Amino acid sequence: MLSMLIWNKLKKSVLTCAFYGAIAGDRIPAARGLGKIGQRIGQYAGSVMNALLNKFEFHRYIRLRQRYIVNRNNRVRLRYVAGVAASVMVAGFFALGDASAHFATRAYEGSAAVYAALAPAAGDESSYDTVSLSPGNPGIQSRVSDGMRRASLAIKKAPKRDFEEIEIGRGDTLAGVLQEVGVSGGDAYSVVEALKGHVDPRAVKPGQKINVYFKNGTEETPGDFSKLTMKIDPIKEITLSRNGDKFETSMTEKKLVKNTYAGKAEIETSLYGSAARAGIPTQVVAEAIRIYSWNIDFQRDIQPGDKIEVMYEAEETEDGDYAKYGNLLYANLTVGGKEVPIYRFEMADGRVDYFQPDGFSIRKTLMKTPIDGARLSSGFGMRRHPVLGYNKMHKGVDFAAATGTPIYAAGDGTLEYAGRFSSYGNYIRIRHNSQLKTAYAHMHRLAKGMGVGKRVSQGDIIGYVGTTGRSTGPHLHYEVMVNNKQVNPKSVNLPTGEQLAGKELGRFKAMTNAIHQQYVSVSEGVKFAAQGFFFPGSSKGLN
Repeated sequence: MLSMLIWNKLKKSVLTCAFYGAIAGDRIPAARGLGKIGQRIGQYAGSVMNALLNKFEFHRYIRLRQRYIVNRNNRVRLRYVAGVAASVMVAGFFALGDASAHFATRAYEGSAAVYAALAPAAGDESSYDTVSLSPGNPGIQSRVSDGMRRASLAIKKAPKRDFEEIEIGRGDTLAGVLQEVGVSGGDAYSVVEALKGHVDPRAVKPGQKINVYFKNGTEETPGDFSKLTMKIDPIKEITLSRNGDKFETSMTEKKLVKNTYAGKAEIETSLYGSAARAGIPTQVVAEAIRIYSWNIDFQRDIQPGDKIEVMYEAEETEDGDYAKYGNLLYANLTVGGKEVPIYRFEMADGRVDYFQPDGFSIRKTLMKTPIDGARLSSGFGMRRHPVLGYNKMHKGVDFAAATGTPIYAAGDGTLEYAGRFSSYGNYIRIRHNSQLKTAYAHMHRLAKGMGVGKRVSQGDIIGYVGTTGRSTGPHLHYEVMVNNKQVNPKSVNLPTGEQLAGKELGRFKAMTNAIHQQYVSVSEGVKFAAQGFFFPGSSKGLN
């Protein structure tokens, strides 16, 4: 270990001498000479030690194995040669100390001559002060050229950025991402506290984009956080600005413009899928299904080849960004070749409903399907019970759907029972009139506020699909009871809803004519999904 330290020190000294010799204009013969001297000393020391070992055979007198001193080729191991060579070279180095000092002095003088030759003429405003480069002058390292100064500045940290767009990722916190882009911990905390008046920082979802602004910084001082903007939705945007040591927040809202769009699709496999390929928004399709559910069973009545037309409102910002969907103004569902058009109409007393061309409301006493997007998994009648294993009368219909799917009240009425009920699990029974009742079983849970005596309206959410009670999977068991006896929901002849008459009917007829003209105007260029459907506004993100 000692020999290695000595060798490193010696090598560094030799390289130092060679460097200053090059500056002074010498051809570094001294460095080369020292290197050759060291190499020859090592070779000579090895030869001498090999000769001594071969002649005197020291291993016979010292209690050491021969392989500890020599290798397989009967040559002295390198560790001993290096130690002797290092000792000899150290002794030579100290003996030649004066010569080394003289060599270094010549190197400094040579460097001074080089700088003196490069110095600008006297009287030049850009000239540098003359610096003495003698070995004893402490200002030897103060001489830096303009090019070296610029290079050192170039490798310094770039000026602080003035703007940064960040995106919240999964598991990120608002304060954390702000600190990642250079906002101090104290400022990040203050920002979060200031935003609480408009938005819950803990409720910021992944994908939320935030614009962060900084003041212009210098080369020595990074920029300071100055402003933040966050778009909550297409309408609202929060701006947070620094005002001294405090932060001020403001909310801006864009003006909305109401536009009307139309769409048309032919059903191939499913209504939702075909409508989506035609560019009709999912929310609009869901609203149409909800309205038609009073009259049409979407699980059994809809077949490939049926068609749907819709005209609806959409609210957008002035620059064309979608904000929200408005009212469904018109729909026409063709089922088995029969058209069922409906129109949105506001009556004189302010009530709004959907009516057919003859003035009859599409709303009936009961909805045929009190659940959206479900599959009819079991009908009314005798069947082999999936749990009990024997034939048993099935006194209702089952709709298979994912756990948590909303369940709607089939009609207006009052809750007669709400809670756990035998093998039905979580169960609700609604009394609609003195003769008609509906029941809903196997629910995952009841909707908030549901209890005996609660008054509900048709279409209100009363619970969610589950698999409680005697059940093999998540589904809704739906029953219709007439005079307390379960009947087939499809066979019940339900009374229709409201009918327009007199002036109301005349006003409705005039409105339907205007709706048809508007639909034709809006839907110019409409094509079916199979031919690459297009409708105005489809390029504005309405899907």
